[in-house]
Amino acid sequence: MATAHPPILFNNARLVDPATGRDGHGSLLVEGAVIKDLDWGAVAGVPEGAEIVDCGGHVLCPGLIDMRAFVGEPGAEHRETLKTASEAAAAGGVTTIVCMPDTNPIIDDPAIVEFVQRRARETAIVNVCPAAALTKGLAGKEMTEFGLLQQAGAIAFTDGARSVTNAQIMRRALTYARDLDALILHHTEDPDLVADGVMNAGERASRLGLAGVPREAEVIMLERDLRLLRLTGGRYHAAM
Repeated sequence: MATAHPPILFNNARLVDPATGRDGHGSLLVEGAVIKDLDWGAVAGVPEGAEIVDCGGHVLCPGLIDMRAFVGEPGAEHRETLKTASEAAAAGGVTTIVCMPDTNPIIDDPAIVEFVQRRARETAIVNVCPAAALTKGLAGKEMTEFGLLQQAGAIAFTDGARSVTNAQIMRRALTYARDLDALILHHTEDPDLVADGVMNAGERASRLGLAGVPREAEVIMLERDLRLLRLTGGRYHAAM
């Protein structure tokens, strides 16, 4: 029979509690997989036999969520897999990752959503949530089957690092997403204004002889989306 792990007291931590909006110095007591108590300020008492971890003033908070994880699997496992991506996430305090759909094959079919979920269950050590493509083939021309993809397990719809320039397509996507209570994640950049730009436009870019990207490349796309959102309603996240 396995012996129970002794209680762990995380002492001298900066506790960040999003549920209450509180942020301050304190300590946290864990027994097994359960948070048993927390104290703001000085430690009220140390349980007998507890392991004490001095956090040195570092942040102790709920696990972080990476809303845009560009994972190689499927199609580019030589670069990264769901297993290695999840291990890297866990090392940085990230306990949930949202996978972008620009894989090979693209996540624009329910079967690919189910494949990602199955592989995550088999290999990943953090929560993995697949986001499905907003448009078929990430081409920006035709919407994917939101309902079927959502039923398969997709938690959001996005074209990853690509922007949907067709305002009518985006309007329809926001409308369908509203009716399904689905989330739209959109990369807000006008690709024509970005062109071959590699840094912010300005004097420094000119002196370095590098193509610049004006801030309006993001502003114009975001303002368009906000107006469409006002027209349609729904849930929307601007991915800068």
